[in-house]
Amino acid sequence: AAEPKGVFSLRSPARPNPVGLHVAKLVALDIEAGRIEIDAIDLLDGTPVIDIKPYYASVDAFPEATIAGRDDK
Repeated sequence: AAEPKGVFSLRSPARPNPVGLHVAKLVALDIEAGRIEIDAIDLLDGTPVIDIKPYYASVDAFPEATIAGRDDK
């Protein structure tokens, strides 16, 4: 049997809280400052981003997306 997972760790839309899920393009990464810049997503100003997950073409619906370093062949 599969190992149990917490409901808040999954990408399922069947969640007990109203969390929006968005796919966003990474524009810039500043590791020293601990900041990322992403392309526009549909949020109100001041809306917190509580989690960032990697893009997986097998489960996310944007097959034309690429992952720098992995897809540069």
